[in-house]
Amino acid sequence: MKNIRKSPIVSINAYDMHTKRSSLTEVKGRPFYALTYRKTGTAKIIIDDQTIMSKENYITLTPKNQDYKTEIIEDTHIIAIHFECQDDIAYRVPFAFENKVPYITELFNTIFKRYSADNIMNYECFSLLYQLFAEIERYFLKKEENKIHPQISKAKKEIEKNFADNDFNIDKLLCTLSISSSYLRQEFNKTYSISPIAYLKKLRLQNAISMLQSDYYSIQEIAKSCGYSSVSYFIQVFHKDTGYSPMKYKDKYFKI
Repeated sequence: MKNIRKSPIVSINAYDMHTKRSSLTEVKGRPFYALTYRKTGTAKIIIDDQTIMSKENYITLTPKNQDYKTEIIEDTHIIAIHFECQDDIAYRVPFAFENKVPYITELFNTIFKRYSADNIMNYECFSLLYQLFAEIERYFLKKEENKIHPQISKAKKEIEKNFADNDFNIDKLLCTLSISSSYLRQEFNKTYSISPIAYLKKLRLQNAISMLQSDYYSIQEIAKSCGYSSVSYFIQVFHKDTGYSPMKYKDKYFKI
């Protein structure tokens, strides 16, 4: 989901609709995002010079405030979820894919059943929609993962699994892979837009910041839990990357 900028959802409306066959029609941009599950029928959507076919069991998203054309090729039955986000350009790229996950179908049906026009801030519906997007994200991530060299994908997972071990480094990572150091650097950077060592450092720093912000852990505990070999080394690296010592960063965070 590289083209999706995640943003908090602020409103939801849900509809169960039957639409008769019709010729190509222009639809003016609407002030909401539309996520649909097509139970039956076929529709053609032309948006940004891209033609999207939405068939039975397809999930389709049309962006907010974007004009498009649609043709109902066969009578259709859909569940439509209209939603708005805090960020107006969060879901800015349309998509459609065939749904083969029963749980996704169940989520659409449940959101519609739980939705009520007199309770548009229904927490349950919000929770279900977040679950739905988690499943959609899982679909796209799996699709992208299938295009990645297995050893590069494994390298990323190994870094995520072992970043908290201060003995773990890229040399040890290479021992678990059947590729060269240069190939790892080249392909990892091409795939994830970051080098393996930079990704390892990023994970350690992100987790250290999260632990600092919790106000539950000492500097010693954070250094040990995030893969730094010593407290002094943690303080040195943290200051270099953030411009603050861990304690100064914490003080600044809690003054906001």
